[in-house]
Amino acid sequence: MSSTGELAAQLSALFRSEKLDTSESSSSAATKFITDKLNSQDSQDAEAQCRMLTNIIDACVEEQVAQTISTAVLGEVITLMSESASELSQDVRQTALNHLLSKVQQRTSTFESAIIETRQALARILISDEKWEEAARQLQGIRFEQSQRSYNTKQMFEVYVKTVELFLQADQLEQAAQAQGRAAALVAYVTDIELVNRYRLVQARINDLSQKYIDAAAAYHTISQSGLKDATKQSEILERAVKCAVLASAGPQKMRVMTGLQREKMASSLRCFGLLEKMVLKRLIKPDELQQFSEQLEDHQRSLLTDGKTTMLDHAVREHNIFVLSSLYTNIKFENLGRTLGVDAEDAELMCARMIAENRMKGRIDQIDGVITFEGAREVKEVSAAIFLKSQTAAQPPPMHFRESVAARWDERIVKLCTAVEESVDLLIERQPIYTKMLFRSAN
Repeated sequence: MSSTGELAAQLSALFRSEKLDTSESSSSAATKFITDKLNSQDSQDAEAQCRMLTNIIDACVEEQVAQTISTAVLGEVITLMSESASELSQDVRQTALNHLLSKVQQRTSTFESAIIETRQALARILISDEKWEEAARQLQGIRFEQSQRSYNTKQMFEVYVKTVELFLQADQLEQAAQAQGRAAALVAYVTDIELVNRYRLVQARINDLSQKYIDAAAAYHTISQSGLKDATKQSEILERAVKCAVLASAGPQKMRVMTGLQREKMASSLRCFGLLEKMVLKRLIKPDELQQFSEQLEDHQRSLLTDGKTTMLDHAVREHNIFVLSSLYTNIKFENLGRTLGVDAEDAELMCARMIAENRMKGRIDQIDGVITFEGAREVKEVSAAIFLKSQTAAQPPPMHFRESVAARWDERIVKLCTAVEESVDLLIERQPIYTKMLFRSAN
């Protein structure tokens, strides 16, 4: 077998004798050189093939070999190792690529393209073996941002997105989140909608796995509205959006997201639509209504809270019920609230305190009397009471400027209008539930 020095001399002599003046002719000469050397080995002897390939690689990085020759030959080695239909075994190809990478990765400025192409070729081999994390780490090692050359934005973005996808397949959430940050810096400059949707999907998935359900629901919803050609895929993503929306913490933001989802044409065909609709209509939800929805959740969505007994779904539904009750009652004792929620009074108070502290609900807690006063309902009733008081004292009205008088009359009209609309909607929901569903969806 030829030694490294002999191979280096043969390479230099070959390229001089051929007088190669184009990249195409250099590539052809390099391919012929590598093929001839491999054909001189026993085609069944993988060890001999590995030795020949590693010797060729070693020869390419010898100082006596010109950079143009090294670049051409290494490029053809990478191309040959990347061909899945190659006669070389996958082990031989992977061993050769790993050896090549070990030889050139400390010489980034000289062999930058070879390093990137080698890592991508290794990633493809590892993916075929379903070694997701190892493949992701190969792509993660590509540092476009440190390159002295200019690379296409789409090319860089695709590598970053693929890295995130592989880390997610390997259940490496933290690594996926870090890799996603690199893609986030480029997404605004990418126009390929399919590639952008791949990014949005991994972003939504990271939020989903991190239990940032409101962000995940919004991201999934955006993807479902991006003109997906596959109706099945669109339905699947919309269903993910609904599940995340239901699991999100109660509050105005959750209600806005759920309302948007409920109006989607495909939403009514989803298995999880029933619970979504009840939440949008601000109906109280009983624990026995959750079994079917719970069976549709993924494992991470069924995880228990720190108390070791409450699921994410139980917690989300209890918060929803508090949110509903806040619009129905002016105040309520925690003892009664806990009974409605299926928890003790102390837990009910803690849940209310958290929702108020996070500005998801307005209210005041009286710990002495064990009562919560819901500010939203109280404000509406105070306005109504004030208007009623003014109407009762119309015979002896207090001094009032003209502008204040007009404002008071407008207050009265607004309250009457809101009350009438609310009563009409409640009556419509009660007597024509099917028509109401169609009406709410067509309102979008």
